[in-house]
This record gives sequence, structure tokens and C-alpha cells, in this order.
Amino acid sequence: MGKSNSRDISIILLITVLIKVAYIAFAKILDKGVNLSDIDSLATIFYRNDSSWYEKIAVNLYPHIYNLNDLGYAHGPLIKQSEWAFFPQYPLMIRGLMQFSLSFKESGFILLILFSSLAAIGMYLFTQEYLTNRKSAIYCTLLLIVFPFNFYFSMMYSEALFFSLLIFSFIAIQKQKYFYLPFLIIPLVLTRSLGIVCLLPLYLFYLERERILDSFKISLSTLFNKKNILISLYFLSGPMAFLAYMIYQKEMTDTYFAFSLAQAGWSRKFMFPLIAFFRRSDFSTQFNSVYTIIVIIFWFFHVRKFPLSLNVLIFLCLFFPLSSGSVISMPRFISIIFPITIIAGIWLSKIKFNKLVLVFIFATQLIVFSYWLAWHPFSY
Repeated sequence: MGKSNSRDISIILLITVLIKVAYIAFAKILDKGVNLSDIDSLATIFYRNDSSWYEKIAVNLYPHIYNLNDLGYAHGPLIKQSEWAFFPQYPLMIRGLMQFSLSFKESGFILLILFSSLAAIGMYLFTQEYLTNRKSAIYCTLLLIVFPFNFYFSMMYSEALFFSLLIFSFIAIQKQKYFYLPFLIIPLVLTRSLGIVCLLPLYLFYLERERILDSFKISLSTLFNKKNILISLYFLSGPMAFLAYMIYQKEMTDTYFAFSLAQAGWSRKFMFPLIAFFRRSDFSTQFNSVYTIIVIIFWFFHVRKFPLSLNVLIFLCLFFPLSSGSVISMPRFISIIFPITIIAGIWLSKIKFNKLVLVFIFATQLIVFSYWLAWHPFSY
């Protein structure tokens, strides 16, 4: 790694830390009861909403379910939710840290520092090679850090972990370091349900990297040679880990798909993705619907700038969550779609006062962050 790269990464790491300081200062300004001398009080700023579910899993693991109805339901005012809606990788990592006499919040704070930093570094490393332009890479990385809804990377959520595993999986393929793939894609599929779906664009990216796939043309002779078959076995570690988790769910709940059935507690059920838009009249649903449509349109106008693998990644990351029939959390789900951030970063970097643009965008992030501090449904 050259001196320029090392300097860029040092700057990125510094900014990821300063961002947390800004969140704390902002919470103090809004008088959210922050005690600067108490780490547990500081950590509470980063603990909201679904963080409590991760804490339940970290402390008590998953409960046995003897009636499938107990996995989750939403019948008008009657709502039942359960831990099974959440995947195990993130809370189990916190549980591991808690064995060193740390609280959940202290452990979660350590992980959010670690993985928000790794997410930013991964974005920089991937983008630099993808664009072969160091300045564009660092601008795209800064955009990722300050984008309005990307404060989730610094919260006690699984976003930063998932993004780190995903982007470093792409980097491993980019660098042809295939031996590392199982160590990345196994926790990837155990972090969120989207992980198993992301194996498809990862494999397509590998085929493109090895020149086995060119657009929609595939070299069958190369695809079935011994070298490619052996490398492809690395990708099978993900489905095998997912299968093992399904078997665990069967043992604990008598169904292989407890994670899916539990989504009913959040009024999520499978349907045609586009039906999810504007299903409710509340502000969050209306905003999230408009925001998601804007992102889809933005992607549509730039679709030719991406290889097949990244277009498939964008498609799956957009329409897989929408297939649950809800736009709740869509801005958060969109935050991991790094190809969109890359194109937006390229476009914004060409503006005359592009650094001021980043400052303005971060100011917008703080406004959105205020909803998180207020436990508002817009922050789900």
C-alpha cells in the first residue's frame, strides 16, 4: 500500500471517529440526557429501536417456539414479535465481547467503531481499484460516511457489519484472494437474510473478474474447467452455512424458515415488490416510497455504467426488501448499495464546491439523525 493510500485511510479513519463525536455533541445540544463522563450513557445515543432485539439475543439467545403463531403476527392492534426475525451473527459477536465483563452497550459501541471504520476503508479500497482514481475513491467514501441515512453504520445495528463483509468479499474477488471468501461470506449470510441473495452478484463478479462472463456471454469451456470448479467451491460455504442455520431453526421452532415467518410481526409478508409503495398514509411510508422510487430512477439512468454483477446487486438490494410488502427501513436498506454511492460520488465530485456539498449533506444527516434520537418511526 502506497503512502498516498495510507494517508487517505488515516484521514478516513479520523473522520469516522469525528462523526461519532459529532453525534454525541448533537445529542448534547438537543438535550437528550447525555452524560459525557459515563460511557454507558454515551453508548445509549447509538442504541435505539431494533437494538433491543439484538440485546435480547446477545443475552438470552433464541427462545424455543412450540407454536408457530408465536414467531410473530400483526392483527390490527394485536401484535406479536420475536427475536427470530433477526439473524445471529451480529448479536453473537456482541455476546462474545460480553464474556469479558462488558455490557451490551459497551460491546456494541466497540463493534460499531470497528465495523464503521472497516466499512469506510472497504469502500475506499474497492472504489480506488474499480475507478482507478484515488481522489474519486476518497470522495465516494466520504459521501458514504456523510450521506443522510448512513448514520446507521454507526449505530448498534448490523448495517456496518453487513456492509463490511459484503464490500470485502468484492475486494477479495477483485484481488483474486479467493481463500478469504469463506471467512467473509459465511458471516455474511448469517448477518441478514439478504446475505444469501448477495452470493449471486458476488459469483457473477467473480466470473467477470476471471473473464468467464462478458456481459451476458459466458465461456462454458472455462466455466467447467478444473480451476474454476475448485474456486467455485469457496462460494458454496455460504449456502452450507445458511443450510446449517435453517436446520438450527427447525430444531428450535419446528420450521426451517422461522426468520421469514417472524416478519409477520412487523406486518411484512411476501408480495409483488411494487405493491409496497404508498400502502399507508403516514409520513414515513410516503417519504420512503418517494425516496426509493428516486433511487430506482437514478439507477435506471445509470444502468449501463455498471457490469451485470453490480446491476444484479442493486436490483436484489432494492426489490428483495420490497417483496416483503413494506417500505419501512428502505432508506436504511439502500445505504448498503455501494454502486449507487459510487455513481453519485462521481457526479457530485464534479461540482465546483464539492467539499461544501459534503458538509451540506452531513448537515442533512444530522437532521435525519434527530429522528433516531427521538425514537421516531421515521428512524426504523
